[in-house]
Amino acid sequence: MDVDRKLQEAIVFHQSGQLQRAEQIYQQVLKISPRNADALNLLGFLAYQVGRYEVAVTLITKAIEVDSHQHIFYINLGLVWQDQGELDKSIEAYHRAIEINPNDSDVYNNLGNALQTRGELDKSIEAYHKAIEINSKDARIYYNLGAAQKKQGEFDNAIQTYQRAIEINSEDAEIYNSLGTILQKQKKLDQAIKVYHRALEINSNYGEAFYNLGLALQEQGELDQAIQSYSRALEINPDYSEAYNNLGISLKEQGELDQAIQSYSRALEINPDYSEAYNNLGNTLKEQGKLEDAVLAYQSALRINPDYSEAHNNLGLVLLLQGDFSSGWREYEWRLKCKGLGFFLNKRDFPQEFWNGSDLNGKTILVWAEQGIGDEIMLASMLPTLLKMNSSIIVECDKRLVPLLHRSFPSIQFVPREDPANPKLLDLAIDYQIPMGSLGQWLRVDEDAFLLAQGSYLQACPNQVRCLQEKYRDLAGNKLLVGISWKSTGIDKRRAQTKNAPLTHWSPILSQEDCYFVNLQYGDIREEIEAYAAMTGYSMYIDEQIDPLSDLDGFAAQVSSLDLIVSTSNTTVHMSGGLGKKVWVLLSSRPDWRWMLEKESTPWYQTVRLFRQEKLGDWDGLIQRVGSDLERDMIGGWR
Repeated sequence: MDVDRKLQEAIVFHQSGQLQRAEQIYQQVLKISPRNADALNLLGFLAYQVGRYEVAVTLITKAIEVDSHQHIFYINLGLVWQDQGELDKSIEAYHRAIEINPNDSDVYNNLGNALQTRGELDKSIEAYHKAIEINSKDARIYYNLGAAQKKQGEFDNAIQTYQRAIEINSEDAEIYNSLGTILQKQKKLDQAIKVYHRALEINSNYGEAFYNLGLALQEQGELDQAIQSYSRALEINPDYSEAYNNLGISLKEQGELDQAIQSYSRALEINPDYSEAYNNLGNTLKEQGKLEDAVLAYQSALRINPDYSEAHNNLGLVLLLQGDFSSGWREYEWRLKCKGLGFFLNKRDFPQEFWNGSDLNGKTILVWAEQGIGDEIMLASMLPTLLKMNSSIIVECDKRLVPLLHRSFPSIQFVPREDPANPKLLDLAIDYQIPMGSLGQWLRVDEDAFLLAQGSYLQACPNQVRCLQEKYRDLAGNKLLVGISWKSTGIDKRRAQTKNAPLTHWSPILSQEDCYFVNLQYGDIREEIEAYAAMTGYSMYIDEQIDPLSDLDGFAAQVSSLDLIVSTSNTTVHMSGGLGKKVWVLLSSRPDWRWMLEKESTPWYQTVRLFRQEKLGDWDGLIQRVGSDLERDMIGGWR
């Protein structure tokens, strides 16, 4: 047998993908020449290709024992070790190949891949650059370099690298897909979508590109198109659990809750350890009002991933909604570790020790308000309890609240929130720090711990209140002064649909002839009010001298000058409740955690009365009830 001729014949079969025929000939060669290094190496590489790693290592190692000067043998051995996760052995093999032949770009590229997998990004990038010095026309090297730069957060460099790869090979869909993911991270969604479409022009069955396109469209709010993209990804790969999960998110945003649950359930059938899908399932069940099922879903997520902060926080919100303060506050603490939560706006990094509920007698504590204005006002109701602990208190809060809170709590030092923080708040002589939302776990462990006898804890400027009362009385005569607010601003569309009661629904209230209505709605609402008045003939007074967004102290005086406030759940409610004013709150049947369930009262404010929808979205029915109660109370004598 002509061994060299047979070996070449086997290589032809090997390169054409006829692996079984190639293997037979390699075996024949080795029977005649058992120490043929090339046959050992090639048969070992074939074994690697079909996943027989142990056989591959044995054969390639034998080839190296016969001839240790062939760098390709070490490259192949490195590939086998790399696929098995034996990165140290793989990297060692590549370095040996480089010692033999330092001018092979493939070995540097492979070395870069192994180093990147091991997390040594600087070294991997160095290896890719060396490969490019040797061969600057290989798009694969640029693709791998771009991936390493992306992991390192060098997004601009990665974009340039992928664009160079595209210049070399403009028909590689994977390069376009990877470029799209970086553009998406940079919030360049239009560009990302364009790039994903290009990837799909090249490969119309590229499921991952359809999935990524769906993510970008979802982030843009193009939910119908996002759903189409996820569905296409699932047609290509029916076991794509991530696509089912994100399809569920889009469906939930569209209000298709049953379909969303089906998508999450399918994701969990495919991957029972998918904690994110359990968390999203819990959110959807919560929105359906199935709170016990939501709790079970969050707990399932946490069994899989005990450190899943979003699931802990979501579980805490449901428990608080159910009135389980002790467990709820404990889970709510995980909000401090959550990323991207819309309500968690002002996380701070102060150096002091966190307060753990210990004795504060003679101690100084820094309380920092981390959430929105309404929450800051509500949570400030715990400051009187803190004062009773004989402590010195410093509060960092929104600067717009400083005048009002300083007047209300003259023994507390209030510091406006700045970025960076006021240097005096970094003083290590301050004994403790705590976010304001974390006070609840120590000061409101159950409903009995709330100060129910406390009618108010905020104090508006008396002079401003008197002036506004006189002004409004001159306008209203003997009519009841009623403040109106109907929406929250700065929230996502889905939450707005459940929290906001459009002004067009308010006629049963605004038609009350014995009431004089004053606008308390913050934001640019004049056009909305005028359009409503033109349509219905019912109007409300807009006080141009009060800006509820910039002048919260003036807003507090305005609220204090009124007899009744009727509002959806927003900052107006918290301001009114804190001031001890009569407040009627219009709630969705799926309320925020702070309002709990079923009751007409809340432990947070003694003077607040809660009106709840009987079914989700029924503002007409709810406002009709409120209007009837207002009319009845007027007849009975309000004051």
